[in-house]
Amino acid sequence: MNRRPLLALAVAALIVGAGAIWVSFASRPERPAKADHRVLPALADSLDSVSEVRLSRADGAATTLQRRTGGWFVAQRNYPADAAKLRSLLIELAGLRVVEQKTSDPAHYATLGVEDENVAQSHSVRIDIVAGTHTWSLLIGRQAQPDGNYVRVSGSPAALWARPRVEADPQPARWIQAQVLDIPADQVQHVAIHPLSGPSYWLAREPRGAPDFTLHGVPPGRKAGSNALIDAVGDVVARLTVEDVKERPSEPSEKASQAIFRTFDGLQIVVDGTRNQTSAWIRLNAGVDADTAKRFALEQKAAASESKSGANASANKAAGSAPGASLASEAGTQKLDPAAQAAAINSRAQAYEFQIPVYQYDQIFRPVSDLLAPLAQKTAGPAGSKVK
Repeated sequence: MNRRPLLALAVAALIVGAGAIWVSFASRPERPAKADHRVLPALADSLDSVSEVRLSRADGAATTLQRRTGGWFVAQRNYPADAAKLRSLLIELAGLRVVEQKTSDPAHYATLGVEDENVAQSHSVRIDIVAGTHTWSLLIGRQAQPDGNYVRVSGSPAALWARPRVEADPQPARWIQAQVLDIPADQVQHVAIHPLSGPSYWLAREPRGAPDFTLHGVPPGRKAGSNALIDAVGDVVARLTVEDVKERPSEPSEKASQAIFRTFDGLQIVVDGTRNQTSAWIRLNAGVDADTAKRFALEQKAAASESKSGANASANKAAGSAPGASLASEAGTQKLDPAAQAAAINSRAQAYEFQIPVYQYDQIFRPVSDLLAPLAQKTAGPAGSKVK
């Protein structure tokens, strides 16, 4: 008799049996939860006094979020934290309610992923919340159905099924403030690209309000290609995605490609970038292009004067040219200060290097050859001659 089929059936039966035990255990409460029972009592009343939040996991991943002068910071990066994301986490934790108590037996903690974080191979994420002299400590385990987690208050034997679901990634990069620039794409007027290898080129949007950039620096005999690809180079600065940060060394360690973005109001942002096979990093420095800023100021002054004259004429007509009837106002004229914009950007960015997605880096420093129309294909004529 062939024993292999019998052995395979036996192994399958063991797997099915183990699965059944897991389902039975995970779905069976040790005791029902009390009505309106919060996992972290009193946290909701202390949210405004929280000064530090720590997240850690057994694999060494750890993030410390600290309230400092000027807001929340990721201590491991010495960089501003995403305060809105942190606030959402704290609100979720404050509202965390017990659905069922699952077990008080430490032998079952690993099944739910709520082992102490210092246990080898632990899957839990520990969260410590400090507010004044009080600290709440919670272990977040595996997902429990779509909208919950298994959790355990540190030091308590009871493992709980609680809602809502809490996402708590202890990697510092997940908590940094992702937006470093806030420049509308239609404000970018000029972009100069200087790749580390290959020819330089530039883009220009003229006049203000033009839908597309014009490519300059096209090699002789070639034509500009897709407007979509060209515009993507000019527009990418408005939607940069920061994935991680590190403190900038005093001197760059290697040569970099460079892109210079200039807005219609004279704000200028220099982007120096380096890339390897897996990651891309940039440095940002902001300043003011004096000629563009002067031209913008004159345009603003002329627009304000024209608006004021028009408002005066309309008001005088409506009031029968009565004395004192002027309704002119400059409130609708937005005055941008490029120097103040540059100072604000530098205060956030000059001390750091930023990791951005590789695809965004490749958009910024796209070689000019990618922005050209394809060369016309040559085909053979009837008598074997070449025809373009």
